[in-house]
Amino acid sequence: MVAQSRLRNPLAPSRSWLALAAWSFVLLLISLLSVPSQAQAKPIEGKSWHATSLSNLSPAPPKKWIRKHLGTKSPYPHEDRHVGSLKDTPQGYELVQLHLINRHGTRYPSASKIAAFTTLTAKLQGAVIPGFEWLKNWPIEKLFPAAKGNLLAPRGDSDLYQIGHRFAVRYKGFLDQYSYDANTYDFQSSIKSRCSQSGYGYSVGFFEGRHANYSGLHKPAHMPPVQPVDIYTIPLIQDEELAVKYSCPRWTDDVKGGANVTQQKKAYEKTFLPDLANELSALFTHGSVVSNITTKDVGSIYDLCGFEVALYDNDQTWCQLLRTQSGGKKTDGKSNFLNLEISGDLEDYYVHGPGVPFNRHLGCQLGTSLLSAMEGALNTTTSVTSTKKKSDDDDDDVDESHQFRGLFKFGHSETLMFFSSFLGLYDRTGVPLTANMTSEQFAHREFCTSKFSTFASNMAFEVYRPRSEGAKKSIKSDTPKGLIRLLVNEEPVIIPGCGSDYFCEWATFKEALTRAGAGCDFQKCCTALGAGVDPNADVCLSVEPVA
Repeated sequence: MVAQSRLRNPLAPSRSWLALAAWSFVLLLISLLSVPSQAQAKPIEGKSWHATSLSNLSPAPPKKWIRKHLGTKSPYPHEDRHVGSLKDTPQGYELVQLHLINRHGTRYPSASKIAAFTTLTAKLQGAVIPGFEWLKNWPIEKLFPAAKGNLLAPRGDSDLYQIGHRFAVRYKGFLDQYSYDANTYDFQSSIKSRCSQSGYGYSVGFFEGRHANYSGLHKPAHMPPVQPVDIYTIPLIQDEELAVKYSCPRWTDDVKGGANVTQQKKAYEKTFLPDLANELSALFTHGSVVSNITTKDVGSIYDLCGFEVALYDNDQTWCQLLRTQSGGKKTDGKSNFLNLEISGDLEDYYVHGPGVPFNRHLGCQLGTSLLSAMEGALNTTTSVTSTKKKSDDDDDDVDESHQFRGLFKFGHSETLMFFSSFLGLYDRTGVPLTANMTSEQFAHREFCTSKFSTFASNMAFEVYRPRSEGAKKSIKSDTPKGLIRLLVNEEPVIIPGCGSDYFCEWATFKEALTRAGAGCDFQKCCTALGAGVDPNADVCLSVEPVA
């Protein structure tokens, strides 16, 4: 045995040498682990690409959810709208007039936004990040051409055509009774091309398959495929209904340009926007490549997400950047969208909505013309005077009066916001929208543009008149009798001041609108302040924010 031990392989290490090597390895490992890594020591908000990797991002919300949280860039919810004929006409009544106030369809971004998008894209094109390779060759010139700034997009043509088609199905009996002519249907548009083009798109869907009634006369052999319609506009600074902000200098100076009008938005953004910008900066920092994403850039990313979803139904590029975590905590991926949506609402609530009482003035002219037209339709002894600035008759002494059956108006997002403020539609509780609300209060806020001011959003008023004495008697002894119903984005909504019934008694509706318009003097409050009118007079509402 002794001889065998002496014949051991001389190349085999001794046990003492193995033990020493093992201890050396352990000490080396401990020393390595005790040294902070380069990523941990970096000063860019304590993060690098390795700390904010794609696998660490929050999961992406479903596209269906994103579509409903893009503020005024939200696409119209065609997929959720009912298609069917009108079946709930009140007993003993008939539909005698239809009003539509429609925002233009999906448009391209403005030229200024396209310029901001181009700058942001150039800033990020050098980033080499797994999952975001599309940034290197993202085709901004193809998707958002600068020459098409603010023009109606093909998706916008489709928006209004689809709405017009659903209205044609819903109001088939109405269309059967009242065929088109320019004295029966009144089409008015803001002078902006995206609005007039939207009006045309709606008319194609609404009158599809129908042409003017020839009353038995010989029908021409060659007819256009769709019914041509008359759409008229009013010069920009004279339009007091659809592009109204351009005709009210005081709104421009004291509301839009007011020192306090955006204070709630700014206060809210301080709670999340700098952190989000830092998170995105960390995401795009890789090695020696450092990207500084500003809070303005974050707004551009949200806008890009909105336009890509609205125009191209694509949520796989810019929307994915909003999955970044807040404060290093992984969430459901919705918080950034919700914060940016609320920020936009806090701006619109005060700039265009009920947050500044003066904004009601910018909806009162539309309310006045609406009331006048309805009264004419319900009173069979009178007719509705055309709102057109000149008669189609060449004789100057001809009194042009018409019983309009359809009055369709095409404007902007602020058209709906101003008019909604006039009605008190999203200010029923009287609780202002403020930056310090709880998450539950924000979730149940009345003023939510993603719901009522999407692309192609609309308000429709149905006017019903008694067929005969067999109709249900009016609650109030008002002559003429009638019922009014409001639909917002094709769904019934209770009119403020009308109790709990979707069908509002004409007398009640008239009283509510008259009360809303009390003291409304557009000319004095908007354009005549330089002529000695006291801006603090009772006739003019305050330009100061309610909070």
